[in-house]
Amino acid sequence: MHAVLPFRIAKHLREDYPQHWKVIVDTGGSQAARGPQLWLRMQHVLRSPAIAAIDDASITRIWRVWRYSQWIAWGCWIAALALQWHSAHS
Repeated sequence: MHAVLPFRIAKHLREDYPQHWKVIVDTGGSQAARGPQLWLRMQHVLRSPAIAAIDDASITRIWRVWRYSQWIAWGCWIAALALQWHSAHS
């Protein structure tokens, strides 16, 4: 879930807010951001107040799920480590 949601946000931005999407992909050079560079730029946007500033309920809802899914993923990872440690010491 955490890996897929940024692509859904990017799709909404490309389709509904092309002027904002252009700012994300514009590198100031002749080529637009692609691949890892685009991923890094998108991560920066997702961690900034930019998404909330757009004030689109659909994008904001996806963004919130993305933000909280990180904490859920960490919790699951720590629980898995605890289970492994417990099974190794039983």
